[in-house]
Amino acid sequence: MESVLEKLEKASKTIDETSYKIIAQEILKNFFAGVFNNQEALAKQCYVAVSQVTKFSKKIGYSGYRELLFNLKNEYKHYGWDQNENEVTSIEKFNQITKWISKNYRFVRAIVQAIKAKETINIYASYQVRHAAKYIVELFSSMDKVVKIISNELRNDMKPNKADEINLVLLCSRDNESLIRVFKAQNNPEQQSFLVTTERQKEKMKMPFEEIMLIDYNFDKSKKVYRNLAIEMLFMYIFENIQELSN
Repeated sequence: MESVLEKLEKASKTIDETSYKIIAQEILKNFFAGVFNNQEALAKQCYVAVSQVTKFSKKIGYSGYRELLFNLKNEYKHYGWDQNENEVTSIEKFNQITKWISKNYRFVRAIVQAIKAKETINIYASYQVRHAAKYIVELFSSMDKVVKIISNELRNDMKPNKADEINLVLLCSRDNESLIRVFKAQNNPEQQSFLVTTERQKEKMKMPFEEIMLIDYNFDKSKKVYRNLAIEMLFMYIFENIQELSN
């Protein structure tokens, strides 16, 4: 099921009605600033009639702006953005990521064995964590692995990957439709595929994976800087485990 943010982001890009695009863009801007305007204030901000805000809300699947706003506030709490980030030290954040890695020992063990045995790793990464994907390339290229970050551009001539290649899917942000389509077009059922994702994004991947690791450590808050750091720490740990087995 699409989140409110996903609906708003899609509306801000695809809806033809200009006033609706403006409303979606302003709600998104307010959301990331922690601001939740009432209907009248939002209409004034967007230079539209109050009735346009109601029509927009219905356009994206809500009974009105009140229901949209209610769901949006709940989503804000779900991401943990209502908490005071300054109260949490960097050391505490690192510790939570370390605990997250430790509790997912089954995923780590499985992917360590897979990477150790295979030569080619295909990385399908959300834009949010492309920095971490590049770091993974650097890590395993140093082991003489062939590591490829796959483009999210869907082409007609796409063929399934070879069975002896590993797929690593990093599905972390909301705008993932192209990435998922490309993965489905190239995925070979005989391959080993591993998924690192969030609870919300997991619903979009209706196919079997060797192992799935949820991004559910404390203080995540869906922020790009923490997501990249967490995934980099995870794969550094995996890299070090492979090195130990190889020695």
